[in-house]
Amino acid sequence: MEYTETNSLGITIILLFSIIFVSFIITMLVEEVSPINSMVMVSNAFTSNGYSILGSSGWGKFNSLILVWSGFFLSGVGTATLTVTIVMKHVNNEFDRLEDLAKKNKKN
Repeated sequence: MEYTETNSLGITIILLFSIIFVSFIITMLVEEVSPINSMVMVSNAFTSNGYSILGSSGWGKFNSLILVWSGFFLSGVGTATLTVTIVMKHVNNEFDRLEDLAKKNKKN
């Protein structure tokens, strides 16, 4: 929770759900499909594995493009954030260990 707050990940999560919800509504209205079909189309487009279900109208296709690129972007941000967190934790632990070692050597 602390990491989420200090790195503004809450904003990213809200952005993610906003994109999905707005696209869900747009897909239902523009493609004239049921809510379940809209959710399938949005899920497939967002995870970029929906090459066969991209919508039949121009707006539906545009909506799918926005979803696919949003999925790419947000998954990249998530992966980068996780990687930086793991690396920084390791570096900080190593730095603390070396600092303790230096203090012990200084006393001797």
